[in-house]
Amino acid sequence: MSVSHAAFDTVTDHRGEVDTRQVTALATLFGQVTDPRKARGVRHRLAAVLTVLTMALLCGARNFRQAADRVAELPQPLLAAAGARRHPVLGVRVAPGRDTLRRVVEAVDAAVVDRLVSAWLATRLAPPADQCGLAVDGKTVRHSGGPDGVDVQLFAAMRHDTAVVVAQVRVPAGTTEVTQIRALLDHTEIAGTVITADAAHPSGDTATYLRNRDADYVFTVKGNRPALLAAITDRLPAATAATSDHTDTERRSGLRVTRTIWTAPATGVDFPGAATVFRLRRDVYAPDGQRISKQIVHGITSLTSAGAEIARHVRTHWWIENKVHWVRDVLFGEDTHHAWLGGVAHAMAALRNLTIALIRLAGHSRIKQVMERHHADKMLIPALLNASQP
Repeated sequence: MSVSHAAFDTVTDHRGEVDTRQVTALATLFGQVTDPRKARGVRHRLAAVLTVLTMALLCGARNFRQAADRVAELPQPLLAAAGARRHPVLGVRVAPGRDTLRRVVEAVDAAVVDRLVSAWLATRLAPPADQCGLAVDGKTVRHSGGPDGVDVQLFAAMRHDTAVVVAQVRVPAGTTEVTQIRALLDHTEIAGTVITADAAHPSGDTATYLRNRDADYVFTVKGNRPALLAAITDRLPAATAATSDHTDTERRSGLRVTRTIWTAPATGVDFPGAATVFRLRRDVYAPDGQRISKQIVHGITSLTSAGAEIARHVRTHWWIENKVHWVRDVLFGEDTHHAWLGGVAHAMAALRNLTIALIRLAGHSRIKQVMERHHADKMLIPALLNASQP
């Protein structure tokens, strides 16, 4: 379904002309989602509802009550650009209420919304550089299980260079994210990228799938794969300064953090495409020089890169926790939403990923402050959407 509001491409306020075409572009995107509601009695088009809900998230809404409050405060030009319905008597644009927002998100096909959002964001991202990292990781949405008590689990892929989620699927009940690598990546271009994953994922099937699609991998390996872990440790040199490949040190919050990596050829390791095994050690020192923690991880990769490059991929992998999952939990209150009816948990996660991506692509890193500014002045939203374009 196409959405056209050419008369509202630009509006004028105290800042001068404001270009609202990207708000309409969002409505056009959501217009591709089939409306599952019966036509009779529908007052607000699905595309308009999802568009204004996204703008509410850009203003920091954490639940449907807050979203309804933010939507009710949207200026008429933004409601018009989103395709909100016009009051038959007063002629003004009418914002959907809390119950409408909730019912639409419950009923919509969350998987379709997620795929459309990911594809749309891909058009705003520059092509990944060679050996750009792509982190894959799962997240359980707390309080999303409803009466059966089984919380919704989502499996996502995030580009290292932008911290933008480019794919996400719901993990079917009774299985785990490890079985969903194909479902997650089949519709995403991964040739030339490096897939990074935690210790749940190093399996022969996953490695073979990635290599067959011309992607490399960097996996950490723990005790859940004892034979593979033993093969890795047997080939690594002793953990001494003289045998290390690379060491870097940084100071953070008054502490000194030192990271050291050792590598060795993966010759003889029975794992598809394996080229290098590695050991990473992270030492944290207090200001007085006393070591306060030491962490060691082992891993395997199809890369033949220098140790510094492998260490960078491992470290950046955790951005999916820090820059996506943490933001959704802390700033958007995802785990306290109690959104378990229908596909609410999945659909809202997709819209939150979209919101985070738009803010990051516009060049901002302080997401909370950006949302606070939009809450105070909602006519700043079009400028952010315009800035998020390539």
